[in-house]
Amino acid sequence: MKIWSALLILLIAPFSGIGQEAYDKYTNYYSVEANVMTSFSGLGIQPTFGIYRDRHKIDVGIGIKAYDVWNDGPGILGTYLSYKIFPNQRKNDFSLFFGYHNVFSSHNKGKRFPVIYDEVADKEVRPDKVLVMENMIGIGFEYQMGNRLYMLSDFSVGAALKWNTFQDIENQFEVTSTGMIRIGIGYNVGWKQAR
Repeated sequence: MKIWSALLILLIAPFSGIGQEAYDKYTNYYSVEANVMTSFSGLGIQPTFGIYRDRHKIDVGIGIKAYDVWNDGPGILGTYLSYKIFPNQRKNDFSLFFGYHNVFSSHNKGKRFPVIYDEVADKEVRPDKVLVMENMIGIGFEYQMGNRLYMLSDFSVGAALKWNTFQDIENQFEVTSTGMIRIGIGYNVGWKQAR
């Protein structure tokens, strides 16, 4: 473990400190990110586009599913929307942020769960469609490795709202706890000079 930590420091050290020239002159940024994300909905890759102004950042993206709890296979996981606030206005290479994250996903079939018992038909029924909306708050950081390249990580917890739709049976709604972990890299594609 000590060897991996030392190697990571050796790889990052040459980039530290060179990302501040742009941050001293500009306050508005446009960035693209690629994240590996795991949450209640599953495990996936998450490309996003972000707009940063002063200490506020909004990210919009999609999730490409690699694995999900319903075993529906790869495909689109859903949409992603987040709001982040940076207390230090990203004036340091290492910038902490607090954020709200919303992940919406739709699954055509619920293969594992939930299963309900239909008394009229006298059989177990699985949902035709499962809609999940996750609302989370969390904490994370961005580490600027140059004028454009940065890495990020965040951890969030919250509530997942689930709608299970069945054919010829009343829909079910439930609220469960959820969480999300994201690790990724970002690239500033452009910035505007502060006024």
